[in-house]
Amino acid sequence: MKRFINIFSATLFLLFVVSSCQKSFEDFSVNKNKPVSVPASLLFNGILNDMTDGHYSMYERWGQYFLCNYDYYGNNRYDFGSGSNYYTTLKNVGKMEEEAIKNGAAAVNPYSALARFFKAYLFTKMSLQMGDLPMTEALQGVNNLKPKYDEQKTIFLQSLKWLDTANTQLGQLITANNNTLAGDIYFNNDLTKWRKTVNTFRLRLLIELSKKEADTDLNIKTQFSTIIGNSSQYPIMQSTDDNLQYVYVAPTNYYPMNPSNFGFDATRYNTSATYIGLLTSLNDPRVFVTAEPAAALVTGGASPTSFAAFAGADPGEDLGAMYAKANAGQYSLINRYRYYQTYTGEPAIQLGYAELLFNIAEAINRGWIASGPLGNAEAHYKAAIKTSMKFYGIPESGNFTVNFLKSGSPGSTAVYNTYNVNFDFAAYYTQSNVSYAGNNATGLDQLLKQKYLALFRHSGLEAYYQNRRTGVPVFTIGPGTGNGSRIAKRFQYFGSELTSNTDNYKAALQSQYAGNDDINGIMWIIK
Repeated sequence: MKRFINIFSATLFLLFVVSSCQKSFEDFSVNKNKPVSVPASLLFNGILNDMTDGHYSMYERWGQYFLCNYDYYGNNRYDFGSGSNYYTTLKNVGKMEEEAIKNGAAAVNPYSALARFFKAYLFTKMSLQMGDLPMTEALQGVNNLKPKYDEQKTIFLQSLKWLDTANTQLGQLITANNNTLAGDIYFNNDLTKWRKTVNTFRLRLLIELSKKEADTDLNIKTQFSTIIGNSSQYPIMQSTDDNLQYVYVAPTNYYPMNPSNFGFDATRYNTSATYIGLLTSLNDPRVFVTAEPAAALVTGGASPTSFAAFAGADPGEDLGAMYAKANAGQYSLINRYRYYQTYTGEPAIQLGYAELLFNIAEAINRGWIASGPLGNAEAHYKAAIKTSMKFYGIPESGNFTVNFLKSGSPGSTAVYNTYNVNFDFAAYYTQSNVSYAGNNATGLDQLLKQKYLALFRHSGLEAYYQNRRTGVPVFTIGPGTGNGSRIAKRFQYFGSELTSNTDNYKAALQSQYAGNDDINGIMWIIK
């Protein structure tokens, strides 16, 4: 009997050991300290941050708005490297959809609808930089480590379809009052504003495709007119309140130019003649808000509030010569009162109402549509200029205050000169180079120049893309711009494509750029 008890006890011990071993194996195969599931709202918030183009980057130099004058801090060259890689973000877009469904959402939900917008936004963003891209076979992980490249036309066709679907689904969700969105840093979870963004972005893409207006597959004119002609089905932005804009907050997310870095680089950057020269040629008051008068010109007798007091550097100028002239006060600096005074600065607009109005004006000018929500092309053109000026606090008629740093640094030691400037839009608009010349080449040139001014510090590479697409405004070149004194036409592919997706990478280069990853190659969209 005692032996039986011992055998029984041993058997129980072995079962316990085996059971413990099995449990231990499970514990080792799953890291309980690492989450295997993430709320859709958290992924959504990360995607919103990833998609943002902030201020103070090379994009602004490549748009020839302001320039670096000191080689320790950078340069103004168009020696493009690889483009932006958003494939990890796109994986998170797919995961966001998956997690929403996993947690009980219906097939059509806010996250799935906006996922289509993000796919269109990020794939076209990469394609505009590089050309053809893996899309259809991408994002499959180990199931396909070597995805083929889709043609740029295919990427845009699919993106336009995604946007159409996103608009439809958001409309259904709004009607059903079905909104489970959370974590929205742009619109505070407002699906109505997101729907306007989707359709406004679709109009931007159609404008990007202007050289392909005869393509029957794209059917650009019909798509544009369908959106403009049916505001209930395709709502678009109606004011600056609808802007898709990134707002800086303190202390968690400082504006890139702020009192703390003033001493390092506030004088290492000066404005560009491309931007400043256009403003002064138009007697445009925005120059008083965004730039400072050149010290040497003021010393020479120019009034700080005269257009003659402002001068930007030629982007093609040798960096050493630019540095010497900037230190001698010959060039206007960016307005240090506006851009360095606080830790929150101004919002970085990703897609805005002013741009939309210019895009509608361009579509009317090109004959795609007869009129827009405000009427003819001129009405949209004028409204767009006024919208841009309002952003800078410039009234349609009356005085406004401008401040220029005199001495010290932002904070208690700063001394500013304050001036009152009188402006009247009606008088400004009577100038022959401002008053809309009509739906012709001159009118198109006017509205594209004004759009360029409105895009200052906003919308990422849109100013560069406009120049690449239309040649307006003219970008200057020289030793300082590098690349054999040429404006590069594209970015290169990621280095990982050469090593991990070699055959498809080479095939894409051969079909587009004669086998070379050439930054001067001409991609399909601008042919």
